[in-house]
Amino acid sequence: MREQRGEKKLQRSVNLLCACVFAIYSFTFIAIYQSPLLEALYDKVATGKLNYNGYVVAATATTILLLLSWWMNKLARFQREWTAMAYLPASLLLAFITDIDRTIYTGESNYLSWTIILLTGFLLYALLAFLLQRILFAKIKNLKMEGNRIVWRNLMLFVLFFGLTGWLSNADEHLKQEATAYSRYKSGDIQGALSVASRSLSASHEFTAARAFYLSQCQKLGDNLFTYPQYYRAEGLLPPIQQRTPLSPDTVYAAIGLKRTADETAVEYLYRTVQADSVSRLAADYFLCGLLLEKRLTDFVDNLPKYYNLEKDTLPQHYKEALMYYVTTLSDVDLDARGDTLRANLTSLGLKGSGPKEALPTQYSGALKNFKISSSRLLTLLSLETLGAEFARMIELERQYPDILVRYNYARKEFGHTYWWYYKYGE
Repeated sequence: MREQRGEKKLQRSVNLLCACVFAIYSFTFIAIYQSPLLEALYDKVATGKLNYNGYVVAATATTILLLLSWWMNKLARFQREWTAMAYLPASLLLAFITDIDRTIYTGESNYLSWTIILLTGFLLYALLAFLLQRILFAKIKNLKMEGNRIVWRNLMLFVLFFGLTGWLSNADEHLKQEATAYSRYKSGDIQGALSVASRSLSASHEFTAARAFYLSQCQKLGDNLFTYPQYYRAEGLLPPIQQRTPLSPDTVYAAIGLKRTADETAVEYLYRTVQADSVSRLAADYFLCGLLLEKRLTDFVDNLPKYYNLEKDTLPQHYKEALMYYVTTLSDVDLDARGDTLRANLTSLGLKGSGPKEALPTQYSGALKNFKISSSRLLTLLSLETLGAEFARMIELERQYPDILVRYNYARKEFGHTYWWYYKYGE
């Protein structure tokens, strides 16, 4: 009798341990790991009218899954080292509710595959319950329970189930980054949105476009665009017309000023926006940055005075960098003594003519004529004393590494946040 009470107490302890292990995993999985995807789904369903609380959602879902497991195990009666089997259906359901991908925006579905997975899982659950009750448990019910073995075997089952949950649920890091950034932007934390994966060299097209939009909202598009990886040229400034990410394309195109048609390239669309009667600074920055991303420096130089008063305005950082490169490397514009000294110094460092030999387009020489400002003002505009010195330092660094791969990596480490690096090494 005493041994039976001891075994019942051990089984209750195992039941409690399994419930606690699953509860901790489920709550963490929902509230932290998959919270961005669940919030994206919630925002899509609730159309942004209600605030999402990940901890409340995690606690509610975990409670429901625990009750479901307890109720189903009343019939299946898994015990001893098989106690964790009671949580197989709950693990599959946990994967199902967190398998959130871009289909919530595109309208596609994977319900058929999930129907097959869930049916297979529940049939396996029922089959194992039947076999264990009829074959195993009947034979071992009078054997003494070994606590350590029971605990470790249950934990091994949980490792298997949790690995299955992680594999079946969506682990798309790009979509998570987009959802996390949008959540912070929606709450008014634009800097927080920009900090998401800020050190990562990987970025989806959708996330690249979202970052550009967030930068435009704090008027930093021309200052910080090349701080982040740019792999899609001008197309990376704009999201696809069909929504595939939490940030709606309509939000971006409404901010720029015009709707985009399906047959327009990014540059064509942006050019059309700046031809409108009233052009916002945001639209102008999108257009100018599009030219920079396409490495159309001459067009950039031609258009810059249309949107910035060069006698009064302070240029954004990347515009200065592009103009610095153009003036010292591509153009033959007349400069004053200080400018000619800078150009001479850069030329001596091997900047001019350091790349492939190409004929200088005739429009390069005349592009700066539209500026109608003095050479002295131009060099002040470019922050010659500071930015010019940084540019010269980059050229000197490049000279130290003849091997292109080594030079690429060193230049990226020091100057990967500049337009100079993008123009010379970017996609």
